[in-house]
Amino acid sequence: MGEQAGLTVVSWNAQGSHRLDVSRAAEALAAFAPDVVLLQEVQRRRLGALRVALGTIDARWRFKHWPVRVPAEGLGLLARHHVADARAQVLAHRWQFWNWRRRVALHATLRVDGRTVRVTDGHLGAGVTHDERVRQVEALLDGAYGADVIVGDMNAVPGSPELDAFGTAGCCDAEARVRARGAQRPSTNWTSGPRTEAPTQRIDYVLVRATTEVTDAFVPDDWELWAALSDHIPVVARLAL
Repeated sequence: MGEQAGLTVVSWNAQGSHRLDVSRAAEALAAFAPDVVLLQEVQRRRLGALRVALGTIDARWRFKHWPVRVPAEGLGLLARHHVADARAQVLAHRWQFWNWRRRVALHATLRVDGRTVRVTDGHLGAGVTHDERVRQVEALLDGAYGADVIVGDMNAVPGSPELDAFGTAGCCDAEARVRARGAQRPSTNWTSGPRTEAPTQRIDYVLVRATTEVTDAFVPDDWELWAALSDHIPVVARLAL
């Protein structure tokens, strides 16, 4: 039997409309030694700058919406492995290109140490009903074709119907797998106002198959660093494939 391959995955909403500090973000992300970084709310030019700063061999970007006053935002992927395929899926408001409620997913296939790994980056609706987000989850799962890893800003707290829909489909929260039963879950997002205190809610996830071995998963505790970059803190997972 061949040696087991490892994969370090980072999911982060970069709040791209707020002029991301690329050099500082790249330094912070590099500390995780990621194999793949999946971003939400990132502008295409800044994704390219992050690719150069991190030294990744591949980058993919897919359009979400164009706020008009700033460059378009989308989903981004940075990988240290070859990306064999990448495609976008629209989850809501297909033709409303200027609407911030437009939602998309990015599905990609990587080649990791001779293995095929399918990853999906999603960004579910904010300010919508649980039923609408569950619909978006179901659409994303249909488009993911049994992805090995699904990440993103789900705009849904643990125990919500949206997270339950992922669980019904066999997707497990990687960070919850390694956290002691009953322990408090770390938050990843500030609800509103200045980010002078620790974040207040958990809405970002790395989800994996129940059969995937999670060797480590965490939300960084240096929230002050991330507060200067975005209104989200990343989620990091180290997986054995």
